Amino acid sequence: MNTTSGRTILRLEQIHHYSRNYEILNSVDFNLFTGEIHALVGNHLSGKTTIGRIIAGSEKIQDGSLYVKGKKVLNHSVKRALKLGIGMVYQTQNLVSSLNSVDNIFFGNHPSFFITKKSKQQMREKSQELLARFECNIDLDQPLYRLNELDKQIINICRVLVLKPDILILDEIGENMPPDKLGITFKVLRELSREGTAIIYITSNFKEVFKIADRVTILNEGYRKATEKIEALDPMRLINLAFETPATNGEPPDDPIKFMDSYQESIIDALPIGEILVNSNLEVVFANTQARTLLKFLGPRGQLAGLDRVFNFLDDDKFYQLVYTIDRGESLTLTGERFMNQFLKIVASPIQNQKKQKIGSNIFIEDVSFDYQTREYLMQAKKAENTAALAAGVAHEIKNPLGIMQNYIELLKLGKMSPENQSYLHSIEKELIRITKIVGNLLSYSREIKTPYQHIKIIDLLQEILLLLEHKFSSKEIVVVKDFKDDPVVFGDENKLKQLFMNLLINAIEAVLEEGFIGIYVTTDQKKQIVHISIKDNGFGISETAIDKIFSPFFTTKVTRTNIGLGLSICQNIVESHKGVIKFTSIPRKHTTFTITFPLSEATDQYEGPSSSS
Repeated sequence: MNTTSGRTILRLEQIHHYSRNYEILNSVDFNLFTGEIHALVGNHLSGKTTIGRIIAGSEKIQDGSLYVKGKKVLNHSVKRALKLGIGMVYQTQNLVSSLNSVDNIFFGNHPSFFITKKSKQQMREKSQELLARFECNIDLDQPLYRLNELDKQIINICRVLVLKPDILILDEIGENMPPDKLGITFKVLRELSREGTAIIYITSNFKEVFKIADRVTILNEGYRKATEKIEALDPMRLINLAFETPATNGEPPDDPIKFMDSYQESIIDALPIGEILVNSNLEVVFANTQARTLLKFLGPRGQLAGLDRVFNFLDDDKFYQLVYTIDRGESLTLTGERFMNQFLKIVASPIQNQKKQKIGSNIFIEDVSFDYQTREYLMQAKKAENTAALAAGVAHEIKNPLGIMQNYIELLKLGKMSPENQSYLHSIEKELIRITKIVGNLLSYSREIKTPYQHIKIIDLLQEILLLLEHKFSSKEIVVVKDFKDDPVVFGDENKLKQLFMNLLINAIEAVLEEGFIGIYVTTDQKKQIVHISIKDNGFGISETAIDKIFSPFFTTKVTRTNIGLGLSICQNIVESHKGVIKFTSIPRKHTTFTITFPLSEATDQYEGPSSSS
């Protein structure tokens, strides 16, 4: 699969979309790279199809901006989208039953105004070529009404592929495809991706996401919750982000059939973790395949079962805690519950309608068996340790020849040379100094020894961190704005302060999309003898449900499986050990600002730092 290193071919900024006074999309940002397959996922009414239709021009841009190949698109329409190389395969087939396959594939897109015998033959050959890629062998002369629905669906896709789009949008194409044909379709999409086509794959099926996508954007009730590379995804967090939403509008369903209709059985059954739906009478309405596998629950589908039958492995206290939580419409997490040879994580969360009325509960079940997690953790820890040691060794190896090269440059400068060569020599010297600084900073940051508290210039320290992170900023084309007032000095541990700002800046980098914004601001209050350091990003913000937990150990809002949620907890500890304060402000889906306040060194000269026993 392709990585996100390709150039940005499409970008949406701050998209809002309304329908009958209902906000379908709220301040959504989105970007797409040349040659990538980018999945758009979310539950029903999350806004994913609307984004596809806006890009394809079949929905007007009400508020926000669309950029294609670096240029802002004005007065967007289907016709303009086609000229820009954008094609969309809609859920609803736009075919003419009385026409044959060739005429449908080229409908509205004939090679010339007058269809000659030669152009007819070309159209026929191209149709055969496209259908062959999908291993679809049909009589091209048969009218569509004589073909089956699967063949019609492939023809509907070919109708867009014949346009050779640079950007291909596919909306829920896997919903009615058998697995073998979907596998063939995925093969075609990967081939197109390698040829440079950028693909947006809209789906509610999470299994499809992990099989086909390079990156995924998660939508929830019109908001962008996260955008991540697929190899870094944690399935549990992905599903939680996409499904933490009310199930229905209007009155609560009063029977299990209506309850299931609101949640789409096919979507739930495709989830890679277990999910059970419980109605307001504490009856299990549905258990997906993974839940039945984990719990060895073999009851017939569609038959109601009580919670006591499904969760009979819980002890009495835990079981009644679960029942009480569901009955009250609250949330509960049980971790490490033993069932046979498994350790299970059970997460119950209420399902409400738009009137905040409780209509049931969602129970996610995940196998978190200790031996598996321990092996994975030790393997990753060892890999990180080896990588760090390797990086330090490489840095040492680079540092020595750099010093020798700088000495030779000094010797060359003593001799006579043309102004042009002097200019070249100056450029080489400048780059060598920059590389030497990076290597020196890397070696300094990698030290594990305790360093004594000392007077530290905040601006110099931030410049060193920014130099180390330069490649991360450039890889995502992030705009970094620095606004440094005065030259404040604090008293502290240099390595710990580097770790503090490194953590905050990496969080900001992960939060923003490509071509995002990060601002670093330093202001001094001489009257109060304090300095404020603020780091602001225009990422997806912090949700209201996470605000109270953001500094808690092991709490994380990220969907990557490698993130264990210690970054901000460590930041808070470092700040407090330096007699400082860390605060944040966040507007969900718009921006977040972390502000650290430290006393100036004049006010802390007598502070010797924490004792070695702390």
